[in-house]
Order: sequence, then C-alpha cells, then structure tokens
Amino acid sequence: AGSKSISVNNVAPGIALGGADSVDEGATYTLTLGAITDPGDDSVSSYVVHWGDGTDSTYTTGGDVTHVYADGDASPTISVDLVDEDGTHTGAGSKSISVNNVAPGIALGGADNVVEDTTYTLNLGAITDPGSDTVSSYVVDWGDGNSDTYATGGDVSHTYADPGNYDIRVDLVDEDG
Repeated sequence: AGSKSISVNNVAPGIALGGADSVDEGATYTLTLGAITDPGDDSVSSYVVHWGDGTDSTYTTGGDVTHVYADGDASPTISVDLVDEDGTHTGAGSKSISVNNVAPGIALGGADNVVEDTTYTLNLGAITDPGSDTVSSYVVDWGDGNSDTYATGGDVSHTYADPGNYDIRVDLVDEDG
C-alpha cells in the first residue's frame, strides 16, 4: 500500500455586481450584490463594499444596497471583498461607474417691473445643488447688454436706462465650472 500527500488550494470566491453605469451626484445609487461563484463549499458571511469615494460599507447578505455619491464629475470603481470561513477575499468583484455633476440652481426674487432710470433690486437667493459644491461667484446678465459679477448672494441692483422687457439671467460659478 502507498500513500501520497497532496495540498488542496482554496479558490477565492467571485461576485457578480449589477447596477446602473452612472448616477447623478446627490442621488441614490443602487448596487446589486449578485451571485457568488465559488467551487468550494464555502458560505459568505460578509460583503465589504468599497464605494470608490473613500467610504466603505459592510453587509451580511447580498441583494440591493445603496449609496449616495456627494460630488461629481467622478469615475469611481466599486469593489467588493467577500468574507467566508477561509478568510477575506479582496476584490472579488468590481464595477466602474460615472457620477455626474448636477448644475446648481438659484432662487431669484424681485419686482416684475420698474420705472426706467430708477434702481431695480434683484435678490440672489438660496442655492440648490445636490452635490457638495460651493458657489464662488454670481454672474448677472441684466438683459440690456450689461452684466455684473458678485461674490455673494443677497440683494443686488441695476438701473435700466430704457423702457422694455428684459430677461435677467444668473450664471453660478463653483469648483465644477
């Protein structure tokens, strides 16, 4: 009779990841922690999701999990580590996505009309932006060929020299443009 010693190597598990290829900043992204492939008889006890933006989340079951990306434009790669009785298996699955920047908006206030050659006051009000962006300047196009740039919101004024109908436009400048 003979004997032989052999070594049985563990094969790291893999995971199928699903979800959209892009998401807007500030919106909820849904990642599907899908099917596990493992030729061994191992059971995954934890899913560690590295969202690609410096944050991690740990889950005990697969399925749909969510995350909010605070800022775009970005192209994070999501990676998932799996933990089973054989240890932690890093990078068992990955998915690259795009996080889109969303342009900010501004609330504008002021009268609907003014007499020519008198001061018109426009209120540069609250900014809405789902991303973590900071407005650094407000560019007001008064609609009569004149424009002014302001560093802060609040009340700003302009005098219209000629009667007419004018459309006021405000552009916002932040770190995304």
